Amino acid sequence: MSEEPALALLRLLREEDGQSIHRVAKRLQLGLSELQRVLAALGDDPRFDGLDLVERRQDGERTLLWLTDKGRRLVEGA
Repeated sequence: MSEEPALALLRLLREEDGQSIHRVAKRLQLGLSELQRVLAALGDDPRFDGLDLVERRQDGERTLLWLTDKGRRLVEGA
């Protein structure tokens, strides 16, 4: 993958919000553990000084990824 994983994730969710964590990992060609680290930085977890750009929502056993309002404003302005 040529671009930074965090930027690639934000762009992917800008195109289609609400994708499963497994689908995102596959589309970005990232291992699940690497994606989890990116999400720690982009999420709202205060333990990791998260940026609050991406939120995780549970849909049964699936974890779906959505841009927060802050994340959407950032990528739509880019």
